[in-house]
Amino acid sequence: MIREIEGHKIELVVITVANRVGEVEGEIAPERALENRPSKTVIFNDHPPVSVGDKILARVITNKDPKTGTALLIGKLVRKINSAPEKIIGIFKKTNTGTILIPTEKRNKKQFKVYENNIRALDGSLVEAQINKTRRKSAEQSVNLIRNLGNPTTTNLASMIAINEYGIPDKFSDQVLQKAQQRANISIENPNDLTNIPFISIDPNDARDHDDAICAMKDLDNPGGYIIWVAIADVAKYILQGSELDLEALRRGNSTYFPDLVVPMIPDILSGDLCSLKEGKPRAALVVKIWLNKLGQKTSHNFFRCIIKNELTISYEEAQTIIDNSNDSNKKSKLKNLIRPLHAAYKLLEQQTKHRAPLELELIEQEILFDSVGEIRTLRSKERFESHKIVEEFMIIANVCAAETIHKNKLPFLYRVHEPPTFEKLISLKTIAKSLNVNLNTGARIRSKDLNHLLQKAKQENCSELISMTILRAMSQAHYSPENQGHFGLSLPSYTHFTSPIRRYSDILIHRALIHIHNWDEGLKLKDHSELLKVGEQLSKTERRSMLAERATRDRYLASFLKDRLGSEFAARISGLSKSGIFVRLMETGADGLIPISCLNGEKFNLNNEKNKLIGRSSRISFNIGASVLVKLTKANPISGSLLFNLIQYENKPLTLPKKLGRRSKKKLRGRRI
Repeated sequence: MIREIEGHKIELVVITVANRVGEVEGEIAPERALENRPSKTVIFNDHPPVSVGDKILARVITNKDPKTGTALLIGKLVRKINSAPEKIIGIFKKTNTGTILIPTEKRNKKQFKVYENNIRALDGSLVEAQINKTRRKSAEQSVNLIRNLGNPTTTNLASMIAINEYGIPDKFSDQVLQKAQQRANISIENPNDLTNIPFISIDPNDARDHDDAICAMKDLDNPGGYIIWVAIADVAKYILQGSELDLEALRRGNSTYFPDLVVPMIPDILSGDLCSLKEGKPRAALVVKIWLNKLGQKTSHNFFRCIIKNELTISYEEAQTIIDNSNDSNKKSKLKNLIRPLHAAYKLLEQQTKHRAPLELELIEQEILFDSVGEIRTLRSKERFESHKIVEEFMIIANVCAAETIHKNKLPFLYRVHEPPTFEKLISLKTIAKSLNVNLNTGARIRSKDLNHLLQKAKQENCSELISMTILRAMSQAHYSPENQGHFGLSLPSYTHFTSPIRRYSDILIHRALIHIHNWDEGLKLKDHSELLKVGEQLSKTERRSMLAERATRDRYLASFLKDRLGSEFAARISGLSKSGIFVRLMETGADGLIPISCLNGEKFNLNNEKNKLIGRSSRISFNIGASVLVKLTKANPISGSLLFNLIQYENKPLTLPKKLGRRSKKKLRGRRI
């Protein structure tokens, strides 16, 4: 049905939902092409409650984008016709009574009977299945297997579960791989030759690529000052705007890093080789030269598109050894001559960092180490060295230079935005701060230095990691936007991402803006504000997706590591409270788990969100966030990554909860204050 209203063509059509981007925008593909249709994509601005595969009746209006003049199809949901069959990911298991599917999701405690196994899955395989609908609630739920996702002998099964669970694209098409090979064969001619600058890359031991390289030297024209150089891989030279490689990189948004594998944003021939700033190899790069005065203040900067030759690639540990033993004449003089000025320039930057007072969260990251057959060998806390801080400070000031240059030229671009905590989150933080005798002011605009004061007090009370986690949860999620709202965590008025184009698409866009400003490449068409708004939403979504997948994989590997220690006791701290139970974080491994309410002697509890307490109705005992506990591991599920515990001690005292109190006891306890 087609009709015209005020010059706009309106159609009533049946379409099938092809894709959804987060909770923001849905992409709808028509089931059949209609005549004179300008596009096969319909945008729904009212966020209809539909899922991929649903058939819907929609009213579609043909309009024009006021800025670009291109045709737009704007959809309005009329009604659902039918829903797509619900799908689920799980582990296929053979039992004495038949075959079942165990869901990989933590919250899904069901088991499904497998009726059809057309894909011939092996016991333990990761599979995708379609849930069979049933009209009776009491009926046994069943599934039909539709796709085999992973062999049970695969060593990285936990990572494969997360890849499929979160829909992370992990396979490049033949066409994309072919284009990557073609681009790998291009010459690396660039306007400037900076192969004489002694750059050095400092990265983790197991780094697969090198986005950045740095150099520092005394500024002979500015006593006490330094010149620092930050070189970043020129990925924009290889990923042409609008090409298949470009569209695939945008679709992925970023690389995803699991403990045992990496899903790259661009094919390995580029990300791991031609774009990577390898030692002794000529490479295309964008370089920013920054002048610092003796107070660590940036006086000026300049960008170059060039060729560099990285002098050395070393680990953080190697760099730290040189820093700690700077007077040791036995150390290689070449390495010492490169590291010493880097450290001196960092000390200048540190003065300004202290004045700026960025948020100083203390988060201990656990590193999972595997043996030769892919089994977990051990866990260890990643050490944080001064060499880490050197690289971080150099990257931060390089990102600031990029933001300032593009802003000065009045070009639209993607800011890296980190907003302050909301008032509601601050109220919760204020309660926690009060327990540490810190008065957190929530009336005026909060600053990062206010939270740093709380973190300093937490360090004295030996709970800095827990308070850091609590503050992190209270924060708004950092995201990409063409609207500048500042970066709260770094305490900077404007910020962007320029330093990691191999693993972040946002950085490629910033490189293109800098290339456009300096006229290094003709024909670049920068995205306008409305386009950047959509791209920013896409990149924020893919970043969040990767974070969730990485966290879920870590949980599964930790559960797998602990499954042989059932019955063991662990020191922990309470990290969260809910009506379902008490969340704890183990001190030894950083693993997160739950003490179910049902394990607390049948006591019933009330959750007081304002005071961050879980209060027993009969016993009046109260559990607080941050309290130290001793717990016993009762269940470890490597498939879902869940850990369950019993509570043994609370604040170094044995837990004594009465199973049942008489009426007189209840009356006495009713008036007791917490």
